[in-house]
Amino acid sequence: MDPDWNDVPCADRQRKTRPGEAAEPGYLAYRACSDNHSALIEPPLGDAELLLKGNLDRQLSSFWAGLRTQSRAQLLGDARQYTSAYRDVPGATQTATTPRDSTPIVMAGHQPTLFHPGVWFKNFALQRLGGDLGAHAINLVIDNDVAAGRSIRVPMRDAIGRVYFSSVHYDEGGAGIPYEQAKIRDLRQFDRFDQEVRHAIAPLVANPLVSELWPHARAAIRRCEIAGCALAQARHRLEADLGWQTLEIPLGVAVRGLPFARFVMEMIDDAERFCQVYNDAADHYRAWHGIRSTAHPVPNLGREGDWLELPLWVYGNDHPTRRAVWVRRHGGQIELSDRRSSETARRSLLLPADDRDAAAEVLAESASPEFKLRPRALMTTMFARLLLSDLFLHGIGGGKYDQLADRIICHFFGVTPPALQVVSATVRLPGQDRDPERPHAMQVLQSRIRDTQYHGELWTQATAGRRQPLAQRKRELLEQMPSQGSRAQWHQDITHVNRELAAELQLQRQEMQAELQRLRLEASEEQILASRELSFCLFPRQDLVAAFEQMLR
Repeated sequence: MDPDWNDVPCADRQRKTRPGEAAEPGYLAYRACSDNHSALIEPPLGDAELLLKGNLDRQLSSFWAGLRTQSRAQLLGDARQYTSAYRDVPGATQTATTPRDSTPIVMAGHQPTLFHPGVWFKNFALQRLGGDLGAHAINLVIDNDVAAGRSIRVPMRDAIGRVYFSSVHYDEGGAGIPYEQAKIRDLRQFDRFDQEVRHAIAPLVANPLVSELWPHARAAIRRCEIAGCALAQARHRLEADLGWQTLEIPLGVAVRGLPFARFVMEMIDDAERFCQVYNDAADHYRAWHGIRSTAHPVPNLGREGDWLELPLWVYGNDHPTRRAVWVRRHGGQIELSDRRSSETARRSLLLPADDRDAAAEVLAESASPEFKLRPRALMTTMFARLLLSDLFLHGIGGGKYDQLADRIICHFFGVTPPALQVVSATVRLPGQDRDPERPHAMQVLQSRIRDTQYHGELWTQATAGRRQPLAQRKRELLEQMPSQGSRAQWHQDITHVNRELAAELQLQRQEMQAELQRLRLEASEEQILASRELSFCLFPRQDLVAAFEQMLR
């Protein structure tokens, strides 16, 4: 670690809690907006220029300034080359930038999935900021995460009109391994995905975006054969059709070469202290938020004998399941290993212990189809924020958990964490907004139903017929409540009157229960039809673009 990265102590420059936020400095609360067509942008988009300037003005040591220059040059060259494989890119013939290239880089990232519109809105904000700030806008495709199921949920109605979620698949299987390893298994199913989605969503949306997206996906899957790659490239190609000017690069490409290896060596060379800082940060986050699970937000790094766990994964084409990376100093060398019991499957690497630069070169040159070293979540964003970009846009989850990364950056590297922005949005299917009055109406009905069972005397109808003397008897009993001694007879009398009144109000109660059941069914259907988690490809393009434009005004 170079102690001269920043000459201002971290403790003096932690982010402060805003008025009304019950959080320690550095732990801001981010929540999705409940209103349709509403965005969370924190700090506001108008602050982006100041945030960028503040990040650029940080005083860096010569080592870290040089590593940033090297990282950015490689990133821009690789991103141009990668993106130009499937869409037009201005300046694509430039394989790298010169050391004097001072154009800022704004960056965002997400897994290569058919995500909800709130995530896509982040990409829209990214390209807008790139233009407004005169910056390179680059989206980092997080392809080292474990691939989820290969389907999207589509709201449908059955033969009798009940709403439910139906899963429409674009492939079979594929879960349990990283996105960059998950090859397509059923090309025919992939090819007809858009047709099945259109059929499923037709009663709700006449012109879903999947019709424009999927021709690009069919072309992409034949280039790369990887499902996640095809989805990301198709979405990015669609963004080109919309005029969005951004570059993209998979994380697996961005971490190739010397810059990432040198960054990793900063932690390997002081692994004991790094693991302590990492675990202390995770423990602090859990304690502050009252989280009991040791798996959230991230598990602590382990220690077994002289082995220390690092926040890295390793895997390869023959063995695509992610394995934790461990490090130890042994016999004058640094050994990295996944510590498999089988020598034939074990991945390990020896690095010189007395020459950090030479060790970084060995680490960089070790990359191969069978040795893919990848950062875990917090390490990914530390690398992206410290070395690759000048301003990073997170979603809600990333914004929450990267405050843990801020503590690691501060206490291990001794640097003020670069400012970031959190961007997300809520967009619902056309005509499927939530009814704000329904929850209150349900509460009122529940209260009135309970009153018919235990407080029948409160009903205005209980003033005529047989109910009137029962109500009068209830009032008398309440006025004559025994102050001490046995109340058994009094309780028995009250219970008897309540039952008699409840029997008299049975018809009204049944009517209200039926109305409550109807409202509950509507609320259940609303949870499906008005979900903010539906894939962006289910929406009409013009509706999404108009909503995005409106939310950035």
